[in-house]
Amino acid sequence: MKPPSWPEVRAMLRLAAPIAALQLGLMLYGVVDMMFLGRLGPDALSGVGVGNAVYFGLFIAGLGAMLGIDTMSSRAWGAGQPKVCAAVFVHAVVLALGTALILFAGLHLAGPFYRLVGVDPGVAATALTFLGVLKYTIFPGILFVACRQYLQSMDVTRPLLWAIALGNLLNAFLNWVLIFGRLGAPALGVRGSATASLAATWLMLAVVGTVAARRVRASGWRFHGWHRSVFAELLALGIPAGLQTLTEVCAFAFTTLLMGRLGAVPVSGHQIVLNMASVTFMVPLGISMSAAVRVGQGLGAGDRPAAARAGDTAIAVGVAFMALTAAVFWAVPEALVRLYTSDAAVLAVAVPLVHIAALFQVFDGAQVVLTGALRGVGETRLPLWANLFGHWAVGVPVGATLGLSLGWGPRGLWWGLSLGLVLTAGLLYWAWRRRSAPLRET
Repeated sequence: MKPPSWPEVRAMLRLAAPIAALQLGLMLYGVVDMMFLGRLGPDALSGVGVGNAVYFGLFIAGLGAMLGIDTMSSRAWGAGQPKVCAAVFVHAVVLALGTALILFAGLHLAGPFYRLVGVDPGVAATALTFLGVLKYTIFPGILFVACRQYLQSMDVTRPLLWAIALGNLLNAFLNWVLIFGRLGAPALGVRGSATASLAATWLMLAVVGTVAARRVRASGWRFHGWHRSVFAELLALGIPAGLQTLTEVCAFAFTTLLMGRLGAVPVSGHQIVLNMASVTFMVPLGISMSAAVRVGQGLGAGDRPAAARAGDTAIAVGVAFMALTAAVFWAVPEALVRLYTSDAAVLAVAVPLVHIAALFQVFDGAQVVLTGALRGVGETRLPLWANLFGHWAVGVPVGATLGLSLGWGPRGLWWGLSLGLVLTAGLLYWAWRRRSAPLRET
């Protein structure tokens, strides 16, 4: 793979930068929540962490099911067919509603699931209180994803940034009011944080939904019935992508649940470092989404070498960014953890985990950007198999053995996560070289 040229990097960053900013804005929700909830103590942090493990495990699967929009709409946009983009989006909205209903039903199984995996009863009780409100965000959340994928496939990103900015302001304000009972409101604790997220998600959907509807009307598209072929292609691309994201996120979520066997303090430390790693992950995730769009647009325009270059450039930039974050993690781990908590017991757990997180940053960034590049060429099955092998055949079992059976504790569980990411990244790099080779020859 040749080093990318500056014009290629600049072209990629024009789309990747706002998408990455969007992802960071979404992640800021969780950071703000954790900072407010941290004032309630380790019990609240651990309960919300275990609650989020289930919620986002399911939500990310729903998000993945919407990723077929990237491939289909970006190719149509590259070919100069905005009506096809609109048709893809309208069909995707129907799938989004159906997906949200299924996920909403799944969230009601959280209680039995916690008992099955042996989560501490006190931690589980807090998690269920939190989920009792948060579960309602699944509907506006999945619809927001559908609108976002449609708009960014056409290089429309500014309204998305406005939506995230407004949503974050509302979320922070309502966290301050509802968690602690300010301005005459009741002190709702973890339920207050979930209520803030619900209100902010509806606000974001209102903004992007309005813009998406206007784009559909401007395209000249008119409803002439549903087309099975569009649904079929969305499902053929989206189901493997959804399962792939589910396998990856559930590896981290299941590790959180296993951490719950060790008590509230280990879960709190784990959750803080996971949140830190998730913040940095948002940038390569944004680059991944831009890679899917730019590779798809290149193929739609009939420029196959440009599609390959777009994927290569995204991979190089994503890896470079994560190498920088790895250096920061390694250099100042305690200072980063203290942004969340000053509890000595939690610090003792979290700081060693930051060092482990530093070691897997590059591989985490590489695997997500490679997944986006492969999605751009219509390949969503190989990433699924790579994640199943890397995380579930190797990473999670090794982590459970080290952390629980051999007594390594939280560090053992995180070494398992690291091994899974290394294997997944290696397999996906092989897959990208294989799939992009024909594009370079034309």
